[in-house]
Amino acid sequence: MGVIRGLNTLIFLILIFLVAYARYFTDFFIESQVLLDALLNSLIVILLAYTANSLAGDFIRRKVSDTKDRYTFRKTVSTLLSLFAFAALFAIWFEETATLVIAYGILSAGVAIALQDLLKSVAGGIIIFVSRPFKAGDRIQVGDCIGDVLDIGNFSTKLMEIREWVDADQYTGRIIQLPNSFVLSENIKNYTRDFSFIWDEIKIMLIYGSNWKKAEEIALKISGPVIGEFEALARKELQRMGEKYFITTYDVQTKLYTKIEENWIEMRLRYVVEPRKRRAVSHLLISNLLQAFEQEEDIMVGTASSIDILDSSHITVERK
Repeated sequence: MGVIRGLNTLIFLILIFLVAYARYFTDFFIESQVLLDALLNSLIVILLAYTANSLAGDFIRRKVSDTKDRYTFRKTVSTLLSLFAFAALFAIWFEETATLVIAYGILSAGVAIALQDLLKSVAGGIIIFVSRPFKAGDRIQVGDCIGDVLDIGNFSTKLMEIREWVDADQYTGRIIQLPNSFVLSENIKNYTRDFSFIWDEIKIMLIYGSNWKKAEEIALKISGPVIGEFEALARKELQRMGEKYFITTYDVQTKLYTKIEENWIEMRLRYVVEPRKRRAVSHLLISNLLQAFEQEEDIMVGTASSIDILDSSHITVERK
């Protein structure tokens, strides 16, 4: 590669020397001096663009490790240098201002159409670098895509996907690659930036006639040891956020809300939890609640219709 590059550079230098010699040291081409000037300047522009492209390629190969990013970045630099070279050649060969304006207009339109997606990704990468809406390790949602940020490249961002056919917030094993242009048009939902907790809820349905007050006491008592650590950490993070944002409340205490439905009493246990531990904590809470409720004769989990179907000979629901 180095030998070919050196040979090409030598050919350009020889051509430049021959044209310069014919222009400045001979009288044979006196009537073609304007043409020789344009040809000489064109050769110099092409040589400079070729040299810059080669040096940029070497720099990118040393500094960019990812193969895809290296290829894309190399292609972008090569395209931009080619455009600059074409623009300079237009200026050399077309001296009239009107002609230059038309030529630059056509060139700009072609660039905008051909590289619009690539340029948007470049702009998106700059926005991500400057404003930092997320960083590697954050859990984000962009449209229907949800996952943990694995890598932020110059042109794209890679996510480890969660959800889809997998219940709750667990990995599917697929890698999502999003062009960085999504920051220009999509809403970014960050699960972990500034506040690394989310609120989750467990729905508990009780048969009418159940001792719902006792059920509330049991639910709050059982959730305390499981959620207590999250509450303390979440409260500290909210206090730190209050120094940066306008926070209206610092209440992260686990609470239980009760609502009357047509065939059951609905209770919702609301608590804070780390996003990546959501399913495990939910499973632990539900298991503990079911075990505790099974020991109470006056607490029946379910709905009136489902209990009637399963065991209609033992349970009768009267409605007044």
